[in-house]
Amino acid sequence: MLDERKAAILAALVEEHIHTGEPVSSRTILDHSPLHCSSATIRNEMVVLEHEGYIVKPHTSAGRVPTDRGYRYYIDHLSAGPLRRSGHARVEQFFATIHLELDRMLKQTSELLADVAHYPSVVVGPPVQGQTLRDAHLLPVSPDSVLLVLVTERGRVTQSLLRLGTPVTPSEVSGAERALGELVSGRALEFPSTEEGDRTNLDLPSPVADLVGRALQAVAEAARADRPVFLGGTSLMTTLWEDLAKLHRILALLEREASVLQLVDDSSQHTTVRLGMEVPAGEEDLAVVSAPYEAAGATGRVGLFGPRRMDYRRAIKAVEEVSDALGDTLGG
Repeated sequence: MLDERKAAILAALVEEHIHTGEPVSSRTILDHSPLHCSSATIRNEMVVLEHEGYIVKPHTSAGRVPTDRGYRYYIDHLSAGPLRRSGHARVEQFFATIHLELDRMLKQTSELLADVAHYPSVVVGPPVQGQTLRDAHLLPVSPDSVLLVLVTERGRVTQSLLRLGTPVTPSEVSGAERALGELVSGRALEFPSTEEGDRTNLDLPSPVADLVGRALQAVAEAARADRPVFLGGTSLMTTLWEDLAKLHRILALLEREASVLQLVDDSSQHTTVRLGMEVPAGEEDLAVVSAPYEAAGATGRVGLFGPRRMDYRRAIKAVEEVSDALGDTLGG
């Protein structure tokens, strides 16, 4: 635990480095902080902070920059600052007026968060498995293919194209839709029991029973599907990471949904900040701020990506404000 003066010097150094991206000198800290001490005192305290691993001198004639340990101490003792009034108003207006099915709402939320915070964003939807099915529709596409559309009570829509071995008529599709609705509507999205499948085969004409059986398999596959992941503001990345090799590595991470779920610390029920080697991918110049939201008993997550010197005050406040508003909108 740092004493008050060392903590204040470290905070001033981190915030100045976040602002400029340059090593920070003792004179700069003295000029840009309310500390009441001499430049020599600040230099001496910086030597101690360097010895203890909070800051590092990148080359001989430079000031210091924070290490992962320095960033972590700063973040752990940080009070999130308020959003700008315009950003706060945009979040309030967005959630007061939005009326969309869930996936479209989450996608637009990711774009809102990126726009407000000025960092690339991610919104992870709640898992589909366990959600109650409100509707199940079968729509003929061609004589031997049918589109299955499932709608949950939380507004999540999934679609599956069923390719059939034999042609079916529109009336047979309608009959299969009625039978499927009786089996799955109002129930949790999961694999139906064998007993239900056997009863379907016994009670329905063969083409209808076959179609219902294929639809039930698709329901099971939908229940096992990965959680939806929506990215916003990815065009901002080129302004945040000038090193193209680093940028390509981070882009490759964000292209894999499983990697994104790991990055945002999906198992935590609190706001989290990961940076540097704390990030599962081990990307040194990457920080991830994320927070959970509740959606009728299920949990999703919103987050922001940035370099280690991201503005944590703004990022934490933006993530928490959007996650709270999204949870309120979805009945969390």
